[in-house]
Amino acid sequence: MNRIESRNNGIIKSVAALKDCSGRRAAGRFFFEGAHLLEEYLRSGRTPRALFVREDALARYSSLAGRAGCEVYEVTAPVYEKLTEEKAPQGILAVADTLPEIKEIGVSNAAEVIGSFGGGHAVVLENLQDPGNVGTIIRTAAAFGSSVVLCSCADIYSVKTLRAAMGALFFCRAAVCRSAETAVNALHACGRRVISAALYGRTLPLGGFEIQPGDCFVIGSEGGGVSQKTLDMCDFSARIPMTDSAESLNAAAAAAVFLWEAGRSSP
Repeated sequence: MNRIESRNNGIIKSVAALKDCSGRRAAGRFFFEGAHLLEEYLRSGRTPRALFVREDALARYSSLAGRAGCEVYEVTAPVYEKLTEEKAPQGILAVADTLPEIKEIGVSNAAEVIGSFGGGHAVVLENLQDPGNVGTIIRTAAAFGSSVVLCSCADIYSVKTLRAAMGALFFCRAAVCRSAETAVNALHACGRRVISAALYGRTLPLGGFEIQPGDCFVIGSEGGGVSQKTLDMCDFSARIPMTDSAESLNAAAAAAVFLWEAGRSSP
């Protein structure tokens, strides 16, 4: 085990650079914090690149660190403070390679990537910027066995997204796409029906139509909903029946309702 006491150490600087999306892209790596996420990461059969354990937490996590099967660095509290993005950090942080299962979709490979998801339901997220919503939807999709396609959304590897997903990212089927148009076209090319979640206009009530195997649902941004261009591309729009007491549901809550209904309707 190595010990690092300087905040200017080159290894520490390289990990701190992973706080930014550009740094994660350049390195092909990300980091996550906490014992639970590390447990889930190991349960997925993966091995992290390295662990950084704050000196006062070393005894508490010695067994977990030993199971990680990677280089472990003991760091002082000031050094760990430079790395962490948590308000009350547990004192254990893992660096890992970006997940090879999470593909980036372009026009040329869109149908291939979507086809690799299999025949289950999928949820397409368009322009969601709250990493908490993105992470919660990933967790919900994993619970229902559904796939997730993120289109111009908050970074899937951000600390807040990872925290909200609670380890589900390490098990789910997901892809990242710059354009909802590309995602919807690929889903149609794979024979999928695409249904947009909408509040207004010509919509069918959820529960008022038969959900077919492989149906996919588009959830729009927190403020504006699904864009008009994407609405026009979808097979039809559906709304969640609700009282007048609330204008709409949170994006993550709406996705949960659609995926629950899809799971309930599946044979």
